[in-house]
Amino acid sequence: MAFRFLPVKTAAALLALVVAGTLAGGLSGCGPSDKQIQDWVEKNPETIIKSLQGFQRKQQEDNQPKPEMVKEFSKELFENPGSPSVGTGKVKIAYFFDFNCGHCTKQGETINEVLKKTKDVTIVYKNFPILAPSSEMMARATLAAHQQGRYKDFYDGLYKSQSKDEAAMEKVAKSLKLDVAKWKADMAGEAVTAELAHVRQLAEKMKLSGTPILAIAPDQIFPGRVDQLMEIVQKAL
Repeated sequence: MAFRFLPVKTAAALLALVVAGTLAGGLSGCGPSDKQIQDWVEKNPETIIKSLQGFQRKQQEDNQPKPEMVKEFSKELFENPGSPSVGTGKVKIAYFFDFNCGHCTKQGETINEVLKKTKDVTIVYKNFPILAPSSEMMARATLAAHQQGRYKDFYDGLYKSQSKDEAAMEKVAKSLKLDVAKWKADMAGEAVTAELAHVRQLAEKMKLSGTPILAIAPDQIFPGRVDQLMEIVQKAL
């Protein structure tokens, strides 16, 4: 697992705590002097690195979604009435994605293949626009199509479109024979706004910070792209 560098101030503070704590247990007096700290650091660089990496590892583990969260938030993941879904199978999968995420493009293709191969899945789409302002615009457009019962058709149409600007989205809406005036109004409407807020709040509670993410009932969660999704579904049956 790769580690990110700590901010300079945080790393310095942690370093001081590690050294001071170590020296306080091994040297006489009430506390180490600046000279003692400097000498100890120069003689023990490996200990400092291990301490910093351990601290970062603990932070990362504490801020990762955990399988038990899928059970805890099962109703919000799989039964929220505002979240679009496809299929009625017993294997329930909540899919957090962003239209601007390249890995989500591949994940969506994998999900479509699973939907073609089996009727044993239910995919619940959690629009999680976090990468750019256009991400939210596309999420709103697709959720607005959901208000006319055409979520998946619009979702697929938008992915097939070479462009994803406002004109391209309107072209998809017209190709599906949506009520375009209603569709435009619904993009900023209460139902769409409420669904986006639901997903953001759920992601915050589950400590989700990226896309794609798959939560599979009753207790599996996969941060990152899952290429072997069909195998996972078969094991869950």
